[in-house]
Amino acid sequence: MRYIRLIPALLLGAMLAACNTTKKLYEAQEYDEVIQRVAPDICGGDMNAKRINYVAASYHKANQADHERIQALKATGQPDVWPEIYQRYCSMKGRNDALACFPREVKRGMNYVKLDLDDDMAAARNKAESFLVAKANQLLGTGSKTDAKEARKYIEQLYATNPQNTHLQELQGKCLLRSADNVLVTYDNKDRRDLPREFVATLMDFDAGELPQHCVTERDKRTDYEAVVVVVIKSVEVSPSRLDEVTFKESNGSALVEVTDHSQTKHATVKGTIRFASDINARPVREVPFEVTSTFKNDYTTIRGDREACSAETLGRLNSQPVPIPTDESMLLDAAKKLNDLVATELKK
Repeated sequence: MRYIRLIPALLLGAMLAACNTTKKLYEAQEYDEVIQRVAPDICGGDMNAKRINYVAASYHKANQADHERIQALKATGQPDVWPEIYQRYCSMKGRNDALACFPREVKRGMNYVKLDLDDDMAAARNKAESFLVAKANQLLGTGSKTDAKEARKYIEQLYATNPQNTHLQELQGKCLLRSADNVLVTYDNKDRRDLPREFVATLMDFDAGELPQHCVTERDKRTDYEAVVVVVIKSVEVSPSRLDEVTFKESNGSALVEVTDHSQTKHATVKGTIRFASDINARPVREVPFEVTSTFKNDYTTIRGDREACSAETLGRLNSQPVPIPTDESMLLDAAKKLNDLVATELKK
């Protein structure tokens, strides 16, 4: 029986400790911490009056402080205030949502009103994103590593504001490259096809000055690379050669001729992604999908019959001739050159 009697005492002690903690947080003006700790208990049925009062007072004081700060920031008319305005709207909405599950009589007693902040939040987020993108681009455009590192703070803010922002990956990739001292550019073949040795050589053969100075294509074991750009080849397709023909007749008076237009075609397509990461095994901060195609096409015309029956257009095509169709390897080398140009362009953005 002695142990049974201890249970109410232990519960009372726990409740007093909880109230004491809540009071300390409230007195320290940690209003959001009060709400985060106590609101779930109230939603679960804990109707301790002191704790409810602390939550109510924290809710109104925090919202009032955010409202006043938002108005003061807007009054400045400066574009750099919008990230903070958006975050304060988010805080107000978060508090409002945390208290939404309170019993009706508790809400009435604390003057709780459901806030409609969606339009204000959307407008603030759009302006915050516009500022953060512009500021990051400005810093990344100077060519300074110091500025690139400074840009990272704005990019992190952009991610916190909207992880789906359409500019985010490109900015993250730029920041990674421009803040690094050493960047390795390499490739990874994920396709089953064994690529010709010349393909890899062509892909990695950048002209002098085509790559930023701190980018290299040959790994040095003595160097710690702060960023890696990997050209990941996912699929390689080379089509069979085709010869399509269309035959028709032309006439000029009593003269007749049968005209055949021939079309020789073949193509090679390489698909994959360009991955920007801090390490070859790290999760990429940016992935750029690519598809490069080398296309061979040759048209020529032949006739059977009286040349005098040919139209001027047909006569103009008679000088064309069939030509040897390129090999698979030559088609792939042409695709490698195009991919090389694409990679160089991405690295310079």
